[in-house]
Amino acid sequence: MEEEKKEVAIKAEGLEKQLKEWGVDLEIFKSRANKAKADVKTEIEREVSTLRDKLNEAQKRLEELKTSGGAASAEMKKGVESAGAELKKAFDVARAKFK
Repeated sequence: MEEEKKEVAIKAEGLEKQLKEWGVDLEIFKSRANKAKADVKTEIEREVSTLRDKLNEAQKRLEELKTSGGAASAEMKKGVESAGAELKKAFDVARAKFK
């Protein structure tokens, strides 16, 4: 049980760090949108909104995982990992699109 608690804490810490980095990326995207032409600005803003929603959902799942501690079910861990993987993919696509 104690080992599981440590594993959850390590995963939560890693995801929390990544979510903060993605939050910074969102601010960079917003800055680029403000400097872009109208049509590109709209596309970037739409992408930022979508990413913000996904980021908020991942943060919510992370908080649920952290509060459940060692009692976290395997399903909850998978949900957090899935949200993180989905968010990473979305940010990778956005970075490539708006370079």
